[in-house]
Amino acid sequence: MTKSRIFLFLLLAFVAGVALRSFTAVSVFMIWAGLAAGAMVAVSGLWRKNRNLAVYGFLLVALVAGVFRFEQVENLRPDLAEFYGKPFAARGVIHGEPEQSEKVQRIKVKIESLDGRSLNRPFYALVTLRKYPEYKIGDELEIQGLIEEPTNYRDFDYISYLERDDIFSVISFPLVEKIGENRGPKLKLILSRLKRAFEEKIDSVLPEPHAAFLKGLLLGERESLPQDLVENFKRTGTTHIVALSGYNITMVGRFFVGGLLLLTVPFRFSFWLATVGIFLFVILTGASPSVVRAGIMGILVLLAQREGRAYHMVNALVFAGAIMVFQNPKILRFDVAFQLSFLATAGLIYLAPPVEKFIDSSRNRLGFSGRSLKRPESFSDKYRLFPLKQIFVETLSAQIMVLPLLIYLFGRVSLISPLSNILVLIAVPYAMLMGFLTGFLGFISTFLGQVAGGVTWVLLEYQIRIIEFFAKIPLASVSLGSWTVVFLFFWYAYILWKLMSRKTPV
Repeated sequence: MTKSRIFLFLLLAFVAGVALRSFTAVSVFMIWAGLAAGAMVAVSGLWRKNRNLAVYGFLLVALVAGVFRFEQVENLRPDLAEFYGKPFAARGVIHGEPEQSEKVQRIKVKIESLDGRSLNRPFYALVTLRKYPEYKIGDELEIQGLIEEPTNYRDFDYISYLERDDIFSVISFPLVEKIGENRGPKLKLILSRLKRAFEEKIDSVLPEPHAAFLKGLLLGERESLPQDLVENFKRTGTTHIVALSGYNITMVGRFFVGGLLLLTVPFRFSFWLATVGIFLFVILTGASPSVVRAGIMGILVLLAQREGRAYHMVNALVFAGAIMVFQNPKILRFDVAFQLSFLATAGLIYLAPPVEKFIDSSRNRLGFSGRSLKRPESFSDKYRLFPLKQIFVETLSAQIMVLPLLIYLFGRVSLISPLSNILVLIAVPYAMLMGFLTGFLGFISTFLGQVAGGVTWVLLEYQIRIIEFFAKIPLASVSLGSWTVVFLFFWYAYILWKLMSRKTPV
């Protein structure tokens, strides 16, 4: 077993430990016993010069380290039992970007004092307010209301969903008075203002639901989407396109590369300009954790295919994922955007080559004549015209990876998902790029923003109409039971086994 493969398995063992602890409690005794056992096995293997035995020991240590990391974060949870169900006059600062929906806004507030008494350990509360007046990150508020413990819905683990963002209390429709602003890290405030201004430029040139749809594509924001459009997403299996992922950003990066190559910009420059473009996109959209994660995933895909060593990128992909999970262990189970981003990126890197090979061999067996469809040797040749075939291959690869998870999350399978996704996703990179330009040019000139906005509207209108058309087809989607979790487990276990058993060195 190579050192690279050992490193990969250690990262996977750590992530597996985080996953294990997210589903079940593990006693402190079991954690220490596991660490001791793993250390003993590893030392024994090193002493006997038995490499396999040493690796097994380190794998056990990595597994327990994942359990310990989740437990460590869990122990930071504040004890708010004495506050639940009681009215307080609280003071706090808006910590996260407010989430706007059709009728209300939800803001994450860092509560710093209660009834005039400063707290030694401030905590976060999700405050639900009427839509107006609007608030922004850094606003200091005085809140009078009832602090309550979050509760789960019938089919949704709302408690864990909030815990992902360290929120352990909710306050519904309190009396609120703004008493200050611009509190918090300066960089975060600047990025927030930039994002808000970017959204305003989009809102000024695009009608609804096009503006909300574009903000979903670019920012992963779904709160302002009309309910009928959300339902159409579910019926057609296209919900993932508004959960900003590495796939979305990768498509924009590819479009940058293809466009620059068409302008005869040398490939070695176009790749780095595309990478800088992704970086600017992340900054302009506020650099929220989900967008940063998607940006990292997108750059990894471009790097893998630039080098022509897709199979060698497994360590980088898993390492990036492991770092994100280490920083916030709860995203592994409770952050759908992270899950979709990681799986879609893995599909682009590892499934696209065999899928393309299968399509080419099938075409040859059917006796189609014409230009050979062998895989291009050069990355620059492959993406010079951003070919339709490559979009089809990558869309199908990403879909294969995310479809089981989508079935599990939404309890249904879209029978027309492959076709609807291909027709919709063909326009996604163009819509995202033009949407980005619409907001960016809006800062320079209202006229330029409107011109770009007109093109963006056409692209968004096409996607919305395609989704509406397929959603009207009888039996477009079929509801499934909870048994799909079994299918989910075996499907991903099979894919992992196939990838890990490849003879291609990783």
